[in-house]
Amino acid sequence: MARASISDVAQLAGVSESTVSRALNGKGRVSDHTRQRVTAAADELNFTLSRNASTLATGKTMRVLFLVSGELKAWFNASALQGVYGVLAPEGYDVMPSFIMNGAELQRYFAELPKNRNADAIIVSSFLFSQELHDQLAASGMPVIGLNSPSTQGFDASITIDDNIAVAQGVQLLHSLGHRKIAFLHDCIPTDMLYSTSTRTESFIAAAHRLGYTDDDCRIFSAEPHQNGHPPSDTFPKLTAQLLSCGTPITGIMAETDEFAIPLIKELRKQQVRVPEDVSVLGFDDANIADIADLTTIHQDPIELGRRAAIKALALMRGKTLEHPHEVLPTRPVLRQTTRRVHMV
Repeated sequence: MARASISDVAQLAGVSESTVSRALNGKGRVSDHTRQRVTAAADELNFTLSRNASTLATGKTMRVLFLVSGELKAWFNASALQGVYGVLAPEGYDVMPSFIMNGAELQRYFAELPKNRNADAIIVSSFLFSQELHDQLAASGMPVIGLNSPSTQGFDASITIDDNIAVAQGVQLLHSLGHRKIAFLHDCIPTDMLYSTSTRTESFIAAAHRLGYTDDDCRIFSAEPHQNGHPPSDTFPKLTAQLLSCGTPITGIMAETDEFAIPLIKELRKQQVRVPEDVSVLGFDDANIADIADLTTIHQDPIELGRRAAIKALALMRGKTLEHPHEVLPTRPVLRQTTRRVHMV
């Protein structure tokens, strides 16, 4: 049996094809009686209105792009996507996730995007989006929403945490526990990209200086460059060796992420350094692995960030003006078993 068409439904219901379209997609004026008649005819013919057909009249694709840096399976990216999807899917939007790993991929992505025009908005997560890139999309009228990006530049709206405040919370925690020699460990990232995590090193130094730490009291250690998004296997042995051979013992360490803190703790314990008895370690994110590892960390909520970004995208796609286009969500320290107070002799 041939598949029923919109023309078949219109003929059975005794209305025009445009009325069938309006009745089935819920847009436009149709009386309840007519809508019921059209719905009954569509049910009788097992007819489903095509997404493509229903969007031609409005010029909307009913798609939202979600662009992240790094792997989609990463905890932050996957959690943010969950938040975005939870808002947009019930509203009839498809969420199309994709990722970039470096500046060259970013330039290529946005060079092609205006030509394709296959979405109604784009949510950009965790890296700097320049005004130049925003202007490339201006002609298409596609709203650009930032999610946890290091700046509001180039975004029509954004939702983020304040990395300066979050890192300062970690430094303050180490200080209040009596640690006077502290360090910050961070991953090495491509030099042609600026991520939200890129700002945390400077934030650590600034916060430490405000609390009276000298440059000798607050040290920075960085992983060596790598290309595939994963630190080499010798990263944490090398970092641990640097930590243990820098002169005055460091007793408090803050890592750029939980994912960086946990293998560091494993390597420290391998070298007979007790955590937290000899060294306190805290991470950043409060990812699922932090709770499992009993890791002290700084909590942020990427699901809520994704949800708020999607709400802003939905409003802009509907032509609304946002009262607060750029917002900041709070972070908080979470105390677990990898930090302790320094016992003064």
